[in-house]
Amino acid sequence: MIGSKDAARGGPLPGPFVLAALLMACVVQHQTRVDFSETPRDYLSKDYHAVYERWTRHDYAEHDADKAIEVWATFKSWDFREAYVEHYAAVYNLSDADLATLRQAQRDAYHQAYEFHVVAQSAEYAWNDLDKSSSAWRVTLVDALGHELQSERIRVEKLPDAYESDFFPDKTPFSKTYSVRFLMPPAGAEWGGVKSGSITLRIASPIGRVDLLWQS
Repeated sequence: MIGSKDAARGGPLPGPFVLAALLMACVVQHQTRVDFSETPRDYLSKDYHAVYERWTRHDYAEHDADKAIEVWATFKSWDFREAYVEHYAAVYNLSDADLATLRQAQRDAYHQAYEFHVVAQSAEYAWNDLDKSSSAWRVTLVDALGHELQSERIRVEKLPDAYESDFFPDKTPFSKTYSVRFLMPPAGAEWGGVKSGSITLRIASPIGRVDLLWQS
């Protein structure tokens, strides 16, 4: 009987070892290795979406069988910013001078702070309030040695739909978009940042926690 049902469904059900392998594949995909260096890249506009996927992490925390928060976070690394510059320049047909200005602005921003484009949604709309000083959520950035940075700024972003759907396509009809920023600590601080080998964006509260990892 089991064999006939399996055949009707198109083949045998995967065994426990196959399921375990699939789960491991998901874990590996979720923790795709990245390159934190500022090595020059030679990207074209068409490369942007693959680079975006490489620097975007997704996870959620459950509370009483509901999603307390679901997050897509893109770390604006130098690798990501180089691809962004090329795609933006192509979409908006920038002159060489404007392209150079945009690239320098992106380089300056990268050296000033760790920045994340964050898309979040919750089962309860009131839970999705990362930008409020009264929020139960605490947003920190953790290096490989466990040192934490407090967010310097969390701001709701109101972006044109046409722009966001192309450049940051994980937005949904139920989500909010945030800009999350952590200032670079002064020289000599314990914070190791990307030089420690990994950074984790941590969003935690009494109703759940999400850890989003980028590792070299």
